[in-house]
Parts: sequence; structure tokens; C-alpha cells
Amino acid sequence: MAGIPESRIFEIDAVHLAVDPAEHPWQRTEQAAIEAHWAREQVERPWLFNGTVMIHRGLRLEGREIRGVSHRAPYAALLHWVKTQPEADAWHLFGSAVILSADGAMMLIRMAAKTANPGKVYAPAGSLDESDIKGGMVDVEGSIHREAREETGLDLSQAVAERRLLCWRQGRRVAVFRRFRLDETADVLAARMREHIRTDPEQEIEDVVVVRAAQDAGPTTPTYMQAMIDFHFNPQASDSSWQAAGKG
Repeated sequence: MAGIPESRIFEIDAVHLAVDPAEHPWQRTEQAAIEAHWAREQVERPWLFNGTVMIHRGLRLEGREIRGVSHRAPYAALLHWVKTQPEADAWHLFGSAVILSADGAMMLIRMAAKTANPGKVYAPAGSLDESDIKGGMVDVEGSIHREAREETGLDLSQAVAERRLLCWRQGRRVAVFRRFRLDETADVLAARMREHIRTDPEQEIEDVVVVRAAQDAGPTTPTYMQAMIDFHFNPQASDSSWQAAGKG
């Protein structure tokens, strides 16, 4: 599908998503079903917020870059997309910050009950939204930093970032990862993150999960995240493949 590998971690250099101000064609045809699904969600989960997110079309791999077009859409449309997994040219792509401690742990989060993904364990991530639009393009890199800051309180601009991006696709769902190394131990980072969680008015995160081996994240880890964990802790994916992009 569009030349993008499926069900494995692979390397890319960049993501280019041009914003189309028009409504996504899939959303237009599904509008009645989207509204009906959202009405049911409001009964079952009235705390969900129907904000603006980005849904994509035409995603393809050109060399080492993913390219496509993005449309603004209500969160209700994305929830309906998640449920139906349409065959139409509608994609969900998001960025994720894989935060690594000085002593080799991966710092994940567990989502709180009053979220769309209660109990799920993964790296800081979130849907691309209106705030990620810069100059008519969707800034996936900016979203990765924003979500990490909002969910953990950590400023990754001072971390050592891996030069390459890592990517995973299943169907029309695409996760884009960048690994970041901080110079503090897992215990220190966990304490900082838990203090942020305690004082965050949104209360979307339940706790920190420290992962030191592939099996540590637990059964509520989504497939895409477990694939990234397995890749990271696989001896064949050694640090010799890490190319630091440097600070900032």
C-alpha cells in the first residue's frame, strides 16, 4: 500500500504533509455515521472532547520520506475511523517520543480511565491537530515535542535526539517515532514525570511505566508500541545504528 512497509519498524528521514483546507472526501461521505457514532460516545464517555485533528490521504513513501495531504476533521471523525478502519483513502498518522534514560530504560505512560485509550501503555503521543500546522504543512516533529511536554513535563529540546525517524504501519495507521536520550536516570525521570502527572489539570495520564526489557510494558501496550519496544531492545538493533542529531 503506497510503498510503505507494513508490520515492521523501518527508517525514514522526514514526513511531509501538506494541509488541504477542504473537507476530507471520506469524512464528507461518512458524515451521518460519524455523527451517530459520536452521539453514542457522548452517552458512554461524555468527557471526550470533539476538537480538531488531522486526517490524511494519499500517504506514500518516496525514497526515505513519507508524503501526503492532511485535512482538518473533528475528533468524532477519527473515533469513527478507528472503529470502522475504512478501505477509503483515509489515514491516521501520528508522532511519538521514545524517551530513554541515562541508565537504559524506556519511559512510557499509562493512560487514565477518562481518556479514549484507558489503561493503554505507550510512549507520549497524540493526534496531530490545529496547533501543529506551520506554513501550510503539518509539523510532525513539533507535535512529537509538544505531546512529550504536555504528557510528561519533559522538554526534549535539551535531549540527544536520534537523527533518523523510525516508522511502523498497519493498514492505514502510521506511527512515527524519534528516540531521545536524557542524562538522568529512570528513577529521577519517573519522579519528575509523576510530579507533572500529579499537578496536571488535564489528568489524562495515570502513571509512569519504566521499561527495561521487551516484556516489561505489559498486555495493554498497543501493537505499534510493542513493535517499537521489541525493536529497541533487540540486540540486533544495537547502539551502533544510533546516529545522534545533537542537542535541540
